[in-house]
Amino acid sequence: MLRRRLYAVPVLLASAIWLAQPAAAQLPTNATIKGSYNLRYLGVFTDPSDVALSYSGTVTFSGTTDANGNGTFTVTGQGTSGATPGPAANNIYGVFTNGLLYMNNPFDATGQTFLYGGVGSGALVLSATDSFYCDLLVAIPQATGASNATLSGNYFLASMDVLGGNFNSTRDAFFSATANGGSFGNVTIKGTALNLNSAPQTQTSSSVTYTVTANGTGTLTFPAPSGVTAANTLVSGSKVLYVAPDGSFFVAGGASSFDMIVGVKALTGSSAGAANGLYFVGFLENFTNAGTSAIYAGNGTANEQGSSATEIGHQRIQPDCCYAYDSTYAVDFTVGADGSVTYSDSQYAVGAGGNFVIGAGNGTNYQIVVYARTPALTGTGVFLNPQTLVNSASFSPFTAGVSPGEFLSMFGSGLAAQTVTASALPFPTTLGGVQVNISWFDANGNLQSALAPIYLVSSGLISIVVPYSTPGDGTPLSFQVTNNGTASNAAVVYSGPSSPGLFTQTQNGLGDGAIRHSTDNSVVTTANPAKVGETVSIYLTGLGAVTPAVTAGAGAPSNPLSITVLPDVYIDGMQANVLYSGLAPGLAGLYQLNVTIPSGVTAGTSVTVEVDSFDSVNDLLSINVQATIPISK
Repeated sequence: MLRRRLYAVPVLLASAIWLAQPAAAQLPTNATIKGSYNLRYLGVFTDPSDVALSYSGTVTFSGTTDANGNGTFTVTGQGTSGATPGPAANNIYGVFTNGLLYMNNPFDATGQTFLYGGVGSGALVLSATDSFYCDLLVAIPQATGASNATLSGNYFLASMDVLGGNFNSTRDAFFSATANGGSFGNVTIKGTALNLNSAPQTQTSSSVTYTVTANGTGTLTFPAPSGVTAANTLVSGSKVLYVAPDGSFFVAGGASSFDMIVGVKALTGSSAGAANGLYFVGFLENFTNAGTSAIYAGNGTANEQGSSATEIGHQRIQPDCCYAYDSTYAVDFTVGADGSVTYSDSQYAVGAGGNFVIGAGNGTNYQIVVYARTPALTGTGVFLNPQTLVNSASFSPFTAGVSPGEFLSMFGSGLAAQTVTASALPFPTTLGGVQVNISWFDANGNLQSALAPIYLVSSGLISIVVPYSTPGDGTPLSFQVTNNGTASNAAVVYSGPSSPGLFTQTQNGLGDGAIRHSTDNSVVTTANPAKVGETVSIYLTGLGAVTPAVTAGAGAPSNPLSITVLPDVYIDGMQANVLYSGLAPGLAGLYQLNVTIPSGVTAGTSVTVEVDSFDSVNDLLSINVQATIPISK
């Protein structure tokens, strides 16, 4: 049975001190999303069997904040059976200062399920995890003066359809079209359908039309392709259409069908650096392989390194079968001249202006994906950027959460008057006149706090070790910097039992890991690679609680060693034998894995290192697959 994690804790935020911000910091609040949004919802209720759900309508946010830190919202519209809004009294939401958004799933009458996501630049993107739902909700602010002319020019469209609610008839499509005053003309639709053996299909829908009213609502109609049966059609029928006020993005779906279509206005000019910066991400997926099928949904963030065409991301993923888990990753990508990006099992398009990225599956991977760029955050004085609390090793985005004992980097401006590094162990809780306070509410609603040991302070960066006294169960943690008596704004992120990040030689979370040969302690490099059967030491942070317990920021003991629950380690996809997992003796905040390179690893190249960490009590899983290791021939 699925377990509902303690991510329902936001209802206990009860604290004006977390919500109050210095006047100089213009950061998101509940008022950021005040008013009406047009929404499309596509989901699956998984208990006891998978039941498809869809809904189109309006969600209206109060923009207010009560004593518990929550606003309220209402939902109206039309959905399929099972997608009926529950009691309005359940409907609470909250916006953290980094743009993170939580809200009750309005289609769960119990009020116990939350959707998580973020306030993007022009849209809300959310998904329910740690629950019996796999879903995706996309909402767009209502327009005030939209018309057919709001959609104009070239667009990319991505769609996912669970035909008739039958997951064995799932289909995907990814294609382009040109909008012109209410018509997309004849549209060539390319995609795959599960009941067609996932083979590539090309179909033509003639005279595709649309209407857009002043508030951005309308219809999008795809006539059925000639000579294709309904069971084999990729996209057809009349869809409820919602268009962003500037026409850069839209979402649509049938009033009685189980589908979602998203569209972005295509790039013009150069595609270089088109996807750049931080994005909130949500997705729904039906992945099939060798006759089996599994449904997934998730939310998180992706940091697009436009100059290097690399994405560093985090996702909280909910399978339809079991526990939700966290995954951090790094992938390289190439944006085509038209803004499209293609992988072996998925395809994407970067929209004009780079504020949105949409995606669909390819082959046996059926999915719909939406990226919405996070709002840019600024502040003066002592300013802690709430979107930049990241694992010091992997630099995974802030939605990856924070675990006890983790080395954490925090960025901003005016954080310290000078640059100072701790000169001895244990790390002090005051360094260069700077303190970092972490506060949270316990299960009884009582405010708790702890000062973090500090390794480094500077004007733009502070590095700390998270105290082991902080919770790791999903409870929100509030971080605040004090520089010589002047307090920063608060930055709130979720906690977790573990958040593994491997240190790398480039010190940016990418490339070959900080891994040493056990024989002579030399660094594993392409010139000095590891060998199959050899034991190496991998250095990382974020493996969570240790036994026996230690004080964060102090040198780790050597007798007895402080150990963690043994993680699973995979090198080049092959499971490695883990001989030791715990703190590196004599060092602070640094964990060490001693593992043996397994047989079957590809020689002569740098291969991936994957660390899957578990919490012994709650059986949670965190995956890190960013670093690599050179292997000799």
